[in-house]
Amino acid sequence: MKKMFKALSVLAATAAVGTGVAFAAGCNTGLNGTYQGEYHYTGAHGSVYGMVVEVTVENNIITKVTNLTNSDNAYAKQVQGEAKWTVVSSPMPNYGWTDAAVSNWTSHESWLLQQYEGRSVADVLDIKVYTDYGYKSDGSGGWVQDYGTMGEPCKVDFNKALEESGLLISGATQGSGRAALAIQNALKK
Repeated sequence: MKKMFKALSVLAATAAVGTGVAFAAGCNTGLNGTYQGEYHYTGAHGSVYGMVVEVTVENNIITKVTNLTNSDNAYAKQVQGEAKWTVVSSPMPNYGWTDAAVSNWTSHESWLLQQYEGRSVADVLDIKVYTDYGYKSDGSGGWVQDYGTMGEPCKVDFNKALEESGLLISGATQGSGRAALAIQNALKK
């Protein structure tokens, strides 16, 4: 009887361990695939800023992030029933950015996107990116804040979590914030 009880105990323990291993293996497969996401907003002068990205994930780890904003693969979105928009991913000198600010973003954008590689989906989704409100037409050629939409990412003083994540180009908090929000939107699908 002792041998039988011992055999049943060993069998039950083996089954429990086997079930746990199988369950854990199933959970570890996680999110896999390639996902597109975007983030955009209308600025104070009526220009639309944003970013379209493609994020590849294997076992809940980001393996690649590609900026599709200005490519043939970018997709256009309808904004509140208005005409399709074209996003501006990099700063433009005619909106008050200096050549140095434009160069800072364009020189470091690829580096920034590579910094997401190797990070877990959960860690990236946990980064808080704070924004101001977007703008909408006032009907007479001007623009007023739209308190119902997210807008321009706030400066670094208000985006400490983004800064602490290391996913920030110094001097380009808004572009870095747009990238983070687009990537997070891709990962939420």
